[in-house]
Amino acid sequence: MKDSHSISRRTATLRLAALAGGAASIGALPSLAFAQSGYPERPITLIAPFGGAVDFLARQIALHMAKTMNGSMIVDVKLGGSGTIGLSAVARAAPDGYTIGMGTSTAMTSAPHLIKNTGYDVVKSFTYLGLIQTTRQVLVVAPALGVNTVSEFIALAKSKPGKLNFGSSGIGNSIHLAAEQFNADVGIQAVHIPYKTGPETDAAIMAGDVHYAWQSVPSSIALINSGRIKALAVTGDTRDASLPNVPSIKEAGYNVLLPEQLFGMVAPANLPPAVQAKLMQAVQAMTSDPEFQAIVRKGGGTPSQVGGDEFAKIVQRDSKLWGDLIKRLNITPT
Repeated sequence: MKDSHSISRRTATLRLAALAGGAASIGALPSLAFAQSGYPERPITLIAPFGGAVDFLARQIALHMAKTMNGSMIVDVKLGGSGTIGLSAVARAAPDGYTIGMGTSTAMTSAPHLIKNTGYDVVKSFTYLGLIQTTRQVLVVAPALGVNTVSEFIALAKSKPGKLNFGSSGIGNSIHLAAEQFNADVGIQAVHIPYKTGPETDAAIMAGDVHYAWQSVPSSIALINSGRIKALAVTGDTRDASLPNVPSIKEAGYNVLLPEQLFGMVAPANLPPAVQAKLMQAVQAMTSDPEFQAIVRKGGGTPSQVGGDEFAKIVQRDSKLWGDLIKRLNITPT
């Protein structure tokens, strides 16, 4: 898979022909119901605001939703602005059901606090269709650092205040803010070194240029399993199924609240009720499909079947958390 920043902008079309003479279904939702309603009558555009893992997930979503809705779906990758360029395109689109998008943690919960005029309001600009998956974050260190547990790492960092550094894939995104929250909660001081992407951060850790980082599990799992970087803990109360040998931060003895990364589906505000209902039904059918759930798990994510209303509440909760942290630490985009 190409790195997200090596993709300037690309569009891939995923077309699935209607099943002849039958009522195909995913889960309990018949695709025939969509064919009879007239919507969709032309391809739906799914905007992905990032490349990499987000692009991959978007293409899986397009395949499954196109099949369920008995139509076709185009994945349009719009990069830049910490995901705000892609989401602003969704917000500006006609509310007719033919443009939808992926809403991610960074674009919806932290970037609006750092970027002026994003082009959208997370409360007013979108119809929330559902949460597709959540992703844990993992504390990774350079093997040469010589620590094997969270306690050993914190002791080392406290013995050298301001001497260690940590990386992230950009200022103010959820990865950066998770590290800042962790540092504040456990009482360590370190220097932030922002990179453009998660893989660049991992490369810097392997090269010894960066001492540690909080990374998304999907972006770092291969390097962790190969031993090129060392995982000390994952966010949350329990272990992550993708990294069964890595303790949770709570298991390691630290009560640190670090929200999971969110990957959900949104559409422009003010969709016609019938169109909104059909899109939400299609999302629900997809997220309850064991085949789709297996794809999510294989990529290091946790499948979610949270509906649109609850997804909106989670976004608002996390937005407040990150907004308060950004103000408290006086984090700025530059």
